Amino acid sequence: MEDEVRAGAAEVAPPLLALERLSKRFAGRAAVDDLSLAVAPGEIYGLIGPNGSGKTTTVKLVSGLYRPTAGRVLIDGIDLHAEPERAKRRLGYVPDEPFAYERMSGREFLHLVGELWGVPVAGRGTRIDTLAATFSGLPSILDGQVDTYSRGNRQKLALVAALLHAPRLLVIDEPIVGLDPESAIRARELLRAFAADGGAVLVCTHTLSFAEAVCHRVGLLRDGRLAAEGDLDALRRRATPDGSPEGASLEELYLHLAGRP
Repeated sequence: MEDEVRAGAAEVAPPLLALERLSKRFAGRAAVDDLSLAVAPGEIYGLIGPNGSGKTTTVKLVSGLYRPTAGRVLIDGIDLHAEPERAKRRLGYVPDEPFAYERMSGREFLHLVGELWGVPVAGRGTRIDTLAATFSGLPSILDGQVDTYSRGNRQKLALVAALLHAPRLLVIDEPIVGLDPESAIRARELLRAFAADGGAVLVCTHTLSFAEAVCHRVGLLRDGRLAAEGDLDALRRRATPDGSPEGASLEELYLHLAGRP
């Protein structure tokens, strides 16, 4: 009986990210339209959809770069726009175009990020080295200027920067763009380890093979609304009555459920 009570309590653990009837309009056009979803501790949630479906707008709403027209974003139960500083301390964000000050070295940039987040100086260097070691090739260039970095190395630096202050929620727009195959595998392992430690991840991506390999659930976005949501088995069950094959890949399900009519 006690085991059942503990299991029930785990099932109702509050989400680390909740979007509640979220909308964003630009010049009268709805980029995100009454969108609700939740990402639980330990979960990697993939947001996929065609160009113009509202993915990047959603990510910018979650990161606080856009203010919603309606609805709200809750990070670990905190309203992002009512208490932005408190909410953002729980958030790590990697945009689709990774940013770093080009006249700094990678290490200087990471120390700046750590200072802004209040990461203690004692132990900060060790944490930087530990995170950088996740990606082969990054430690050897960390003391070189960022303007010499390739697109892939800037992506690695952005991932390290997002994790430096030990956030509870990680939001990433296109996590593996520019990464070589080995680094893409390392990024996948990094996200899995983050979720296994109780964090939550929202991934926005066009790389459906990556989403299929790493995400526990996916939301298929179309015209700013969820066309479908669930794990692969749930999406297959939804699609099968209309003729989708039982073992359909995420790519096939995407075209079936969220592709343009």
